[in-house]
Amino acid sequence: MSFLGKLFGGKKEEKGPTTHEAIQKLRETEELLLKKQEFLERKIEGEIQTARKNGTKNKRAAIAALKRKKRYEKQLTQIDGTLTQIEAQREALEGANTNAQVLNTMKEAANAMKLAHKDM
Repeated sequence: MSFLGKLFGGKKEEKGPTTHEAIQKLRETEELLLKKQEFLERKIEGEIQTARKNGTKNKRAAIAALKRKKRYEKQLTQIDGTLTQIEAQREALEGANTNAQVLNTMKEAANAMKLAHKDM
């Protein structure tokens, strides 16, 4: 690093989160999105009830309720897509973590075999 870089505090390498931390964060985000999904489903049911209640008397209120319902359904679709991506990402991280553990175990076993053969 150059003198000016040291003087002004140049780039510092930031380490990313560990796989366990990333998996935990993804699970928390999944739980949050599931709660949001349930909330939106309740709101959609409420809007359907409002539309039915006002269907014959107040058409303007019924149409407004159906528009809100459609907006909530659009948000629900977006959340579904996001949940699918998060689940896939979490599963990939868990798989990579498992593979890393297996490789470490195999490396340790290979080293133990070398030691065993060395003594013969």
